[in-house]
Amino acid sequence: MKRWNIASVFFIGEEGAFRIIELDADRVNIITGASGTGKSAVIKALDYCLGSSKCQLPVYVRRRCVAVGVKWVRGTEEMISCRQVPLVGKAPNSYMYVTTGRNLKVPRSVEEFEGRGPVAVSKARLGESFGIEAMPIGDSEQPERDSLDRPSIRQFTPYVFVTKEVIDSETVLLHGLDDNRKALPIIATMPYFLGVVNGSTAAAERRLRQARRALEIDAAREEARVAKDSLLKQRSRVLLGEAQQLGLVERPPEGADEALLIGMLRRAASPAARPLQYPGADQLDSLQERRQATLKELNQTKRKLRALAVAEQESLDYEAAVSTQQQKLRIAEHLHLLDVPTKCPVCESETAAGAEVAVAMRRSLETFRAETSAVGRLRPLIGEAAEQLNKRVEELSGLLRELDAAVASALNQIAEAKQFADLAQLQYFFRGKATYFLETIDDQLLKPAKDLTKQRDEIAELEAKIDADNRRIRMRRAEAAVSQYASEAFSKLPKVEPCVDAELIFSAREPSISVIEAGPEDAVLSMADLGSDQNWLAVHVALAFGLQKHFEKERRPVPGVIVLDQLSRPYFPNQSKDADEVEDEGDEDAGEVDSDIEESRPDEISISNDEDYVAMRQHIDFLFKEVEARSGLQVLLLEHAYFPSDPRYVAATKERWTKASGKGLIPRDWKRRSTN
Repeated sequence: MKRWNIASVFFIGEEGAFRIIELDADRVNIITGASGTGKSAVIKALDYCLGSSKCQLPVYVRRRCVAVGVKWVRGTEEMISCRQVPLVGKAPNSYMYVTTGRNLKVPRSVEEFEGRGPVAVSKARLGESFGIEAMPIGDSEQPERDSLDRPSIRQFTPYVFVTKEVIDSETVLLHGLDDNRKALPIIATMPYFLGVVNGSTAAAERRLRQARRALEIDAAREEARVAKDSLLKQRSRVLLGEAQQLGLVERPPEGADEALLIGMLRRAASPAARPLQYPGADQLDSLQERRQATLKELNQTKRKLRALAVAEQESLDYEAAVSTQQQKLRIAEHLHLLDVPTKCPVCESETAAGAEVAVAMRRSLETFRAETSAVGRLRPLIGEAAEQLNKRVEELSGLLRELDAAVASALNQIAEAKQFADLAQLQYFFRGKATYFLETIDDQLLKPAKDLTKQRDEIAELEAKIDADNRRIRMRRAEAAVSQYASEAFSKLPKVEPCVDAELIFSAREPSISVIEAGPEDAVLSMADLGSDQNWLAVHVALAFGLQKHFEKERRPVPGVIVLDQLSRPYFPNQSKDADEVEDEGDEDAGEVDSDIEESRPDEISISNDEDYVAMRQHIDFLFKEVEARSGLQVLLLEHAYFPSDPRYVAATKERWTKASGKGLIPRDWKRRSTN
């Protein structure tokens, strides 16, 4: 099966300026150049045409380019993605241009762009062309924004780009994981791209996570509402108690809900209400009696609860002791002492002593088993009784608080009654308090409780659809496959201790990669333990090729492209001496360096020693052999070094930008854009 490769990257400037970089599919493609010539901008252009929310092209490019595009190819299928480049300080517009078909012509101006659409829609079209399954959008989701765990073309870029931030890093495993905003979607969608879940399963998992979050929110709101309801009921009953003492309302039922209590309180606060009786001290006595009875029952319930706790602890201790003795006596079964012979092994005379001991041990063992079973039956009953008592304690505590408030209210009312000339003034005072309370309550509390049964049923249905065990097994299988492929690649790359003959273990959960050291110690090392830029480079290159091999085997919707930004970085740090090309072994015809270039930043860099040369050549050999052995894999190497004595390297070099030649990604004669 052929995979998507990059056919060309093109840039459009003012007044018909046009620049295109042609690439070969299924081959190694190399762009070499000095610092500042625009090598790394190629990755940023590719990323921008894959729907990046920001345009991170360098300022020099943005001031001279009006648009950028990428042409993709897979067999006879073609696809072109273009975007306009915003001016410096401006955000990108909300449109992209995507065209699919065969024998597509590369546009040479913005006017020739086709397939205009919003960025979100265009990314979905690109994803569909790459093979990413479309997922339905939930009612609560916004189509124009990427969901956290919705697979899209933005989540396969870590498997395509090995940038300068990643190439020799000990902390960043994949492109984008150093940005928290990008890392979460990458990790969430990794099971999909690894083939652990398909589109329908991933959609079900997404819906399950959303349903669980919604249920948690609704349950929390309901708990808060119930807590407020309890306070509302208590306050309403206190006011109704005052109204009852004033003769404005009858006593509310014990099981009255909030709506009934509020309705009675509204009637009591209405001027049309007529007093039934004058408040007296006898009602205070009734409240005190009820309070004492409630307090007595509460204390008795708490004593029972403490007794149950003691009984439960004693049952646990007894069960532990019985189990210990039972384990000791099980030695009789292990040694077959229950089949003790009746004859002495020395004189062969008849004796029953051994058999009697064995029978006694068996009876003791049966007794212990029966005791353990009895304790096991009683403990759930004790727990159930304790739960009922706890619930009763809560009910009595709430009732006691209401009675305390009612007693305090009655005492205050009796004291206040003496300050009023007649009962009418007392009634008006009560109506004022009740009216203020009714005006300040939250009407949301009077709505019926939300039924969460439908949400729970949906969660149960989704959990039944998603086989967690199957997913776990498939994830382990994918991780093992990537680990195997990466380890095979790792064995072919240059490295130093402790990575020599080591094995790589990939985990998609964090994600992370561990290095299993070879030898008797068999130590498990993290990236930070490797301690060498060369080792970190080998790990990242091996992982990139291991992932791509897995994507190829599992036919995953990831382009068969790896873009490497300067493999020579660990071998050729910034140097003060420049050369037109790498001083390869036997390259005696290397040109002399112009004095003006020598005083500036490095051009194409030179090898510092034989070890660096051999290691770098080993990487280059690996790239060519790996691409040749694979189907549909394309490598784009952005490199500072150049090997003129290697025919493969020279033939694969599509662009060569040296300071001496003045060439670069964007020609120097391109007109600068107007800021108007």
